[in-house]
Amino acid sequence: MITVLKQWLQDVLPKLFGSAGNYEVIVFGLLMVVLLHRAHDGLWPLLARLVPVRIDPKVIDPHAEPLPKKPQPPHGEVILEAKAVTRQFGGLVANNNMSLHVEAGEILALIGPNGAGKSTMFNQLSGVDTPTSGEVLFRGKPVAGHSAREIAGLGMSRTFQHVRLLPTMSVLENVAIGAHLRGSKGVLPAAWRLDRTEEARLLREAAIQVERVGLGDYMHTEAGSLALGQQRILEIARALCADPCLLLLDEPAAGLRFKEKQALADLLKRLKSEGMAVLIVEHDMDFVMNLVDRLVVMEFGEKIAEGLPEEVQQNPAVLEAYLGGI
Repeated sequence: MITVLKQWLQDVLPKLFGSAGNYEVIVFGLLMVVLLHRAHDGLWPLLARLVPVRIDPKVIDPHAEPLPKKPQPPHGEVILEAKAVTRQFGGLVANNNMSLHVEAGEILALIGPNGAGKSTMFNQLSGVDTPTSGEVLFRGKPVAGHSAREIAGLGMSRTFQHVRLLPTMSVLENVAIGAHLRGSKGVLPAAWRLDRTEEARLLREAAIQVERVGLGDYMHTEAGSLALGQQRILEIARALCADPCLLLLDEPAAGLRFKEKQALADLLKRLKSEGMAVLIVEHDMDFVMNLVDRLVVMEFGEKIAEGLPEEVQQNPAVLEAYLGGI
């Protein structure tokens, strides 16, 4: 409509005001400003308000057949291991000879000052990026060279620093997206409504994960209306719906209030008690120190310390690099 209106303005306004002033450009610019301010999602949401359509919430069938689950590794087994990982971008060495491991049933934090190379290392571990040298093994298999779908299928799930939800869809529907790899139906069965049995199974699994993380009261609420802390927990529920044995969380406590951090910490401790392995990249030292089992500290792309929280807190190199020295 805007494109058609622009052409109409280019034809009509010069006849009214002459062609010297380029009035159509001014009017069109003002129209775009008003549109972006008042209807940044387009005209359809405005029209939809005039004719509201009732959308019934998804029905959860408690008798649907449960989705199959992969066996979890035994407590203490090394499930993720980085061996001498180095990542170079031209002359910049973002990670230099980095090694770490994550065991089943533990929470490990990767910390360090800004620019230490934590996010780059996180990308090597999750398969988003490929190391220049060294290797990353997940459950004994190399991560490099595999797509995100393949890595997720092996049992690794990740959240991102910035919340990535579908805000107009319900909490249940957002979480169900995380189980898409556990389904087998494609586009054609969905088009002919032949996937309803599988959909019921996926929705049942999503509802289980929503309850698991404590968002049961918001099952059919639009995801975009939740508080930031609840949205981050929702992302964890979506990751859990993929049936992982390892969760990678990129700054999950960023922007959260004290109570929201407590709720997140309680959830992660509960997942740990169930045998889940969790790897966190985080800046909030108070949140990390009271939560994790072990810490790996980075500075300038290298590991400068590793150990228990109380040991790392007393490490002179950590105090100098991360906490500002003593």
